[in-house]
Amino acid sequence: MEAVLRRYMADGIALTGDVRDFMTATFGDASADTLRTLLSDASSAERDSLLDLVFFPDQALQLAIEPVLECHGLTEEAVSLIAARLKAAPVATGLCLPGVTDLVPTVMPAFLVDAFLARLNLPWQPAAALSEVITGLDTHPLSPTHDHEDGRLRLRVHLRNAGLRQTPAQVLFLGDFFERLPLDDEDFVDKLDFMLVFLKEHEGITNFYQALMDRKKFLFRHLLKNRQTTEWAARTNMETRIMAGVRPSYFDVHAAERSLALIDRIAMAVFGRTEWLDGSPRSVDLGNYAEPPDPAELVDRLS
Repeated sequence: MEAVLRRYMADGIALTGDVRDFMTATFGDASADTLRTLLSDASSAERDSLLDLVFFPDQALQLAIEPVLECHGLTEEAVSLIAARLKAAPVATGLCLPGVTDLVPTVMPAFLVDAFLARLNLPWQPAAALSEVITGLDTHPLSPTHDHEDGRLRLRVHLRNAGLRQTPAQVLFLGDFFERLPLDDEDFVDKLDFMLVFLKEHEGITNFYQALMDRKKFLFRHLLKNRQTTEWAARTNMETRIMAGVRPSYFDVHAAERSLALIDRIAMAVFGRTEWLDGSPRSVDLGNYAEPPDPAELVDRLS
């Protein structure tokens, strides 16, 4: 694994848009000269932040090391040994900027090694039953080149990044998830990412259908409340809103609506059912007041 990491880094690291944006926002530009100046200033806190972004593992690196991890599972002790070696003999690489031929040489500093390896989640392996399900899937739709093996590795990387404890209930659910949701759906990866985060947040439960419905009801209630508050705010002036103690809403309506759609699709595919909620907002008479209303009354009506 150490050799694979060193070979990958030796080929150079292309700075992502996020890294270049950070350089522009913090230092005024993202030129090679600015990069060289920053890397030479060991006392700069901004340099450390920049290097943390540079050495944040990307998907290309994860795909490169996944075959090794599949064949040779690593223990925590083995990862600690790799860390010690990477600190003793820092990994050399070159940073590549768009339109610039020459690489800017640098090394991975010792203080970043532990975080770098932790983000790769090297010791994690899929449970045997889950690995068997993945092996039997036609994963070519998950690959940009429609390559079955590449798609399978990408699926493993998604699971590795999630780092689930893989309780028996989680493994059973994921088996059903992969077998019942078409991998060629255009939003399959969105559904997978949503579900992996959801499972991570609910590692102690076994009734995932009920947990999904509870999340659906929670989002639905907040959507309705947001709609009611927005409609009321459009009919009132700032003074009334301040007196009522109603703060501006920062609820992400688009994200909530997207989550509701994903929940329904997942529930229908895996469980064959979902709970249909009344999409019409409950009528709340907020009135058209000639005089500023009592704030406590308004808060009570909006609750």
